[in-house]
Amino acid sequence: MARLERGLLALSLAALLGLTGWASWLDGKAWLAQHLIAHAWQTTLDQGAPQRPWPWADTWPVARLTTPAGKTLYVLESTSGEALAFGPGRLAGGIGSDRALTLAGHRDTHFAFLETLATGDALTVQLANGTLQKFRITAQQVINSQKQPLHIPLDDKQLLLITCYPFDAITAGGPLRYVVTAQS
Repeated sequence: MARLERGLLALSLAALLGLTGWASWLDGKAWLAQHLIAHAWQTTLDQGAPQRPWPWADTWPVARLTTPAGKTLYVLESTSGEALAFGPGRLAGGIGSDRALTLAGHRDTHFAFLETLATGDALTVQLANGTLQKFRITAQQVINSQKQPLHIPLDDKQLLLITCYPFDAITAGGPLRYVVTAQS
């Protein structure tokens, strides 16, 4: 019986170490990705051309968003699931566009801060050409994406931030979206 207990203990310990290693690998990969994206952003500003954060990346940073708390988020040129794992993505708008700059992000990671925003809060966006745009929150609303399609205004002085809702949902992917509107 003692041999069986030692075997189960060893198996449990190996499983625990394996899970700890996996979690550390994911955290390390996320940390490294953010540094590579920040470097790609700085290179984009310096050279005036988009730079991929790693050679096989299917996205690149197109803007830098600064939250009211001073946190920096690098906006990526894509809203694919792969890109959104690394940061918010640009859905529409931007340089030379007549549409609102529209960004999407995950509610439980990069866009978790949307839950704490209030009308009047300031956001800053730096575009790839180096210009800074300051925005003030003017509205926050919850929409049902199955009943009300997302309307991106023809207004290049607006910023829309979109994430899933509710923020504390156990499962992701429901039809509700939290939309924050800001004006420059």
